[in-house]
Amino acid sequence: MGDRLDKLNAAIKAHGESVLASIPANHHCGVVHVDENQWNALERAGSTERQARADLMPTEQDAINLMSQAVTRLKELGWKEAIYCPKDGSEFDVIDPGSTGIHKAHYSGEWPTGGWMVASDGDLWPSHPCLYRPTEAEIAEREERIKRFREIAAKEATDGE
Repeated sequence: MGDRLDKLNAAIKAHGESVLASIPANHHCGVVHVDENQWNALERAGSTERQARADLMPTEQDAINLMSQAVTRLKELGWKEAIYCPKDGSEFDVIDPGSTGIHKAHYSGEWPTGGWMVASDGDLWPSHPCLYRPTEAEIAEREERIKRFREIAAKEATDGE
């Protein structure tokens, strides 16, 4: 699978470079005009990327399995389901399905009728993250609860002897 993943990553990079090469240096926004050669290069790069993705995940179930393994690995790295995020307006990192970035967000409103807002470019955008990264304060609070639980359990064990 490693070679297929490397092939997909290379195709994604090449496609991105093809897109960037077609945008004039002084272009700010709006329509980008390309010539036939640039168009054909963009089409080839897009097709190569789609084929590499199909080679890595030929079926719907293959894609679901890979997505599941990615979520499992992110949880192993400390991420948690977004529904367990702080609901006090504090900021935390999130991962949104379909995005390759880690974004700063907060939960706004009352659970479960509120929602997540991602801060980007000086604005807030609605989001539907799948995972969030616990803050240092949450991790410290959890470790403190574990410590207290162990102390109580040890005391009860010695009192019961």
